[in-house]
Amino acid sequence: MICKVISTIDKYKMLDNCSCVIVAVSGGADSVALLSILNSLKLKYGVKITAAHVNHCLRGEESDRDESYVRKFCDENSIELHVLRKDIKKLANQTGLGLEECGRNVRYEFFNSIYPGALVATAHTLNDRVETMLFNLSRGSTLRGLCSIPAVRGNIIRPLIECSRADIEEYCQLNKIRYMTDSTNYNTEFSRNRIRHNVVTELKKINPSLESAVLRCIESISEDEDFLSITAKSILTDAKADNGYDINSIKNAHPSIRKRVIADIIKNKTGEIPHNNQVEFVDRLLFTGGKTQVITGASIQVKGDILTFPDDEKGVEKWSVDLVGEVVEYPYGTAEFKVINKKELERKKKINKDILDNCFDYDKINGKLLLRSRIDGDEVKLSGRGCTKSLRKLFNEYHIPVSERSKISIVADDSGILWVEGFGSAERCKVSDRTEKLMIVEIRRTLDAQGH
Repeated sequence: MICKVISTIDKYKMLDNCSCVIVAVSGGADSVALLSILNSLKLKYGVKITAAHVNHCLRGEESDRDESYVRKFCDENSIELHVLRKDIKKLANQTGLGLEECGRNVRYEFFNSIYPGALVATAHTLNDRVETMLFNLSRGSTLRGLCSIPAVRGNIIRPLIECSRADIEEYCQLNKIRYMTDSTNYNTEFSRNRIRHNVVTELKKINPSLESAVLRCIESISEDEDFLSITAKSILTDAKADNGYDINSIKNAHPSIRKRVIADIIKNKTGEIPHNNQVEFVDRLLFTGGKTQVITGASIQVKGDILTFPDDEKGVEKWSVDLVGEVVEYPYGTAEFKVINKKELERKKKINKDILDNCFDYDKINGKLLLRSRIDGDEVKLSGRGCTKSLRKLFNEYHIPVSERSKISIVADDSGILWVEGFGSAERCKVSDRTEKLMIVEIRRTLDAQGH
């Protein structure tokens, strides 16, 4: 099995230019096997291995038992461990999120906070990939959903993605590795468990090599998906206009590409992936004209040859100010920009521990600097967060009212966003050990603009 993991790591270049891997460990067979294998390979790849465990406090004594076991395993194998205890049910009630989404958000925020910039390894297996594909198929998924769980996404790697559950259980048995079993894995009230225990079992009667067959299918679909996505993005770029999108090049595309372009337009605007019926309706509007509402209350309108979002943040002012001098005024206050060296930063950190949240590497600025509001399509990979998000989605997640969003200051250069007020710097310009000069941003809002 170790050979399979090495093959997967090398195939997807998972550990290229990597110095630290945080392994997410629940205590189950998959995650314990992953931790054991990566720990045995740390010298081969020259990486530091750290374990992270989140106790969601959802299963009472069983959750505490899992935490205790992970602590013991890491102690016996001299592996650094970070543990977070969080009452997910309570937090989900407070935020209005579902248990699964809330738990996932908490886990990844915790993992990315341990060593910002490190990779996070999760123990998804080939079986998880098969089950996810079948689950997505049952919901009428697009080709993208049938690609199932990717081997690599952002800073998340999945070294076991081509190993079956049988491979993992055999590895644990041969290496005398104990593991914990989550009692909820057998509860067929959950859709995924029904697929695992009922659907997959029946399909394996037809083809005992189901996992490897589905893997071949996923790899083929993924190649097609990559090609179609690249083609759609090219058309989307050509269609971009000052006041929206020119629909002529979109209309002339094959329906498969056309609908992908529409889905990308909606996602770029709202930060969320649209449902198929929303894409289908907008597709008809390209030829008939008209208006419809899509995700998060945004409306799309096709009038003449232009597709626009006419009601998006209606009445909200967009603004932009060139950064000339140390202090600039903008519609909601003033902003001060200072360039300092590393020694001065250390002195300021003693006074203000949060100062790094308002700094970025001055030498990584590319071209002209602007202080501005959010614009359509803005995306950023924030330092330590591990994934790129649209600002719209980020603001939605933090429940920032639409009326307040134009007040949030953004520093950008010719390559995109450098810093977002209240959220910190982008990963590409974060302060590191190699930073020599830093730019500090200090925002002073006027009294009537302090809603956020």
